[in-house]
Amino acid sequence: MDLRETLIIVLSGMIGTVGFSILFKSDKKRILCNAIGGALTCLVYVVCCYFFDKIFLQNFFPALFVTAYAEVMARIVKAPATPILACSVIPLVPGGKLYYTTYYLVIGDNVKFDTTLSETLQIAAGLAVGIICISVIVHEANRHKAKKILEVD
Repeated sequence: MDLRETLIIVLSGMIGTVGFSILFKSDKKRILCNAIGGALTCLVYVVCCYFFDKIFLQNFFPALFVTAYAEVMARIVKAPATPILACSVIPLVPGGKLYYTTYYLVIGDNVKFDTTLSETLQIAAGLAVGIICISVIVHEANRHKAKKILEVD
């Protein structure tokens, strides 16, 4: 993949993220935050595609990144992390793969159905596991922090 293709992917991710941010009625501060998150997530995805052959890993590491990004940005802009994450992860969502999986099922092409279903599930699993890993770490850190505060008082 050359630099031109990478820029197209990153800009497309950014534009798509802005669209979803507007759809989710994010305020202007969060739209910029989401757009940067979408662009960076696409960049991490492109880098992971270069280093990893496994679809799961190509989506796991960007999911880790975007979740950590959402948590950090949520503290900076004083907003919940979930809407930032929901918009910034949009470029990774396997919409096209899901469409073709359904299409091949409907037309009865079992070989292509099996292939695209496997790829779609690997993408979804990579995203879910990446998001869960960071979310659990943040949750436990917050719980430990709250417990420590309560012990002092």
